[in-house]
Amino acid sequence: MGESEHVVSNQAGVDVAGDSAWRAASAWPETQRPSAPWSWLCHSGSLTQKLRSVAGASFHVEVLTETGVTLNIEDAGLLGVAPGTPARLREVYLSGAKPLVFGRTLAPIGAAADWLTQLGAQPLGDRVFAEASAVRGAIDVRQLNADDAFYRDAVRGLAEAPASLWARRSVLNVQGARLLIYEAFLPGVNQ
Repeated sequence: MGESEHVVSNQAGVDVAGDSAWRAASAWPETQRPSAPWSWLCHSGSLTQKLRSVAGASFHVEVLTETGVTLNIEDAGLLGVAPGTPARLREVYLSGAKPLVFGRTLAPIGAAADWLTQLGAQPLGDRVFAEASAVRGAIDVRQLNADDAFYRDAVRGLAEAPASLWARRSVLNVQGARLLIYEAFLPGVNQ
């Protein structure tokens, strides 16, 4: 493995107590749903466009990580490939005046991974949802706390870390390519 490659932990940097920790959005009882970010968590369209409507002209992408990884069992299963498959990892903050969403995208090497490499500071949503064939799969939701590696990655650039975050994951299918997207919603979105 080269210097720029690393292995994503057993849960793509997301510590879970088995698959049951991530639940389909529709499986969350209304009494357990967070009031502020729930509409964000369940939004099936372009998150980029929704964030632009809030952040306006200050909306931008801050690329944090771009590297090669190998897929763990869980992520490979979600993407429909074998565990250990080489993939591209991209982590970003989608920001306005401050970071609003921490995003992590995994794509097996191929067309989708090439897209990630070419994006630079362009939002993935601009590229994906410009394609008429773009389809988002089921959205899974989870609450994260300081014990979760995904939480720690999401708050690493924040001045103050909240006690917990809500996150979602889904698979986007675009022209036969699959991208696994994890998104943690930061305090600016939850207000």
